[in-house]
Amino acid sequence: MVNFHGVARLGVLAVGLGIGAAWAQMPVASADSSSDWLSTIDSLLSGASPAPATPIDLFISFDGYTIYDGGGGADAITVPGDYSVAIAYGADADAFAFGTGSSSYADGSGAYAYTGGGTGDVAEALGTNAYAVAGGDASDTGANYDTAIDIGNNDLPSAAGNNGAYAGNGDLAGGTGTGAYDTAIDIGNNTNDLSEGINGDNGAFAGAGALSGGSGDGNNDTAINVGNNSGFGDGATSDEGNGNYAGEFGSIVGEYDGTYSGTGNDNTAINDVSYNTNFAGINAENGNDNYAFALGPENSGAVAGYGDSNIVYILDPLGSTPISVTSGYGGNSDLAAVLWTDGNALASSADHVYDILTASGHEAGIAAATSGGFLGELLSLF
Repeated sequence: MVNFHGVARLGVLAVGLGIGAAWAQMPVASADSSSDWLSTIDSLLSGASPAPATPIDLFISFDGYTIYDGGGGADAITVPGDYSVAIAYGADADAFAFGTGSSSYADGSGAYAYTGGGTGDVAEALGTNAYAVAGGDASDTGANYDTAIDIGNNDLPSAAGNNGAYAGNGDLAGGTGTGAYDTAIDIGNNTNDLSEGINGDNGAFAGAGALSGGSGDGNNDTAINVGNNSGFGDGATSDEGNGNYAGEFGSIVGEYDGTYSGTGNDNTAINDVSYNTNFAGINAENGNDNYAFALGPENSGAVAGYGDSNIVYILDPLGSTPISVTSGYGGNSDLAAVLWTDGNALASSADHVYDILTASGHEAGIAAATSGGFLGELLSLF
């Protein structure tokens, strides 16, 4: 993702350097060196970063070299030979890029962006106390092309981990496990809920299970969280499996609410439900090729898992009563759906079970398993 603020700042700096170099070749009248801007440019060209008259919270580092140090509270660090860039802008903002060809950009008071342990990792933290970490520990290898983006203002947690975006290996959160090609995006504010005894760990988590308190490796995961979170452990999580995806596009207040996709391959969970309770959400888990979708009343929940190719579907955006839908749990190729009405659906414990509740009626049973496929047989019922 191109950060136009960062590109603009680097572009202005580059233009300034070019102009300064040209002017340095021209005869000029002598001047007091303390106010001679050509002397300042010359000192920058010679490798010394000038200290501004008034400190600026801006620090730019590239390939182990300090490109600009504004003398304020921002800090940026890169390693020689890695050809990475780190830019920190804001009071107490920190940007660290320790991987090869990686980039870290922190913009906001207390913002923190970190990349490490691989090649081509990207971390962007935009907002007050925004937090984005991608890749793994600086000593890791193979944590490549991970991306973590946190856009929004965060409260500092009263306990637990920082709110924000995590993508990559488990050691980003003090655990174990590897993750590659992971993406985590957290857009929205993460705040503390004073009614909860613990706050933090809100946002988007993609990669090794340890990022969300679990275990195991995760590859090609994507977690996207668009909405404000308040509480503990809320947001979107995709980990402990390959090719998983988790959405979640509503506001959350409580504990462990949101969307989860993991502990299996090619799972998908999509959510546009707001929550104000605890331990609620939309999950695609513990099985392969599962799918869960929700666009329903507040605090609705759905699970597609514990079996192969199960499907869960909720579509009731105008409803007022929470809906519960489950597919799987001991059965394969099951379908549970609630469409444009209030109610619950359960398809589990056997193969080819369907339970469909609509405004027009209720259909439930077991479809025949033939060469036409489960969905083909199911469609023939209507």
